[in-house]
Amino acid sequence: MLIRKAEPKDAYGIARVRVNGWRTTYRGIVPTDFLLKLGSNAIEWSEKVRSALAKREVEGFVATVEEEIVGFVLYGEERTGDYPDHRNEIYAIYILEDHQRNGIGSLLLERAVQAMSNHGLIIWALELNPYRTFYERRDGQVIDAKERLFGELALREVAYGWTKGNHDAIVGA
Repeated sequence: MLIRKAEPKDAYGIARVRVNGWRTTYRGIVPTDFLLKLGSNAIEWSEKVRSALAKREVEGFVATVEEEIVGFVLYGEERTGDYPDHRNEIYAIYILEDHQRNGIGSLLLERAVQAMSNHGLIIWALELNPYRTFYERRDGQVIDAKERLFGELALREVAYGWTKGNHDAIVGA
């Protein structure tokens, strides 16, 4: 397994992992029709990722096994400006189901945290996400919540935050 900086050419592999990650993580939580539509939007989303990586609007790392992308993390500045103590944001982190629980997620998160400036950090996760404990084990504190629509279904998202100087909780976990 190799972790390296994400490049624009990785966009399709990142999109593939995202679609598979959503479908396995949120199966039974998010409506099936929403999950199925992710596949049809994968090419459009991969083009957005390719452009954002090329323009350095987003940064990231990918985990590869035999040159296949099996996980990724995308990060950058917090998007809303609503959290002055949390100026960095993890936008997405997904690992293919067959590669979960072997440390890839931790390594990707650590690399992203080390690459960001030492300001606070925020990550949004669905409250029903079965993997939220990943953030809780790293001392992430719930700092906000909001509703998000998935078709007709509203689900609650929670924001985990780490304050400046508390990044050691993420890196050392």
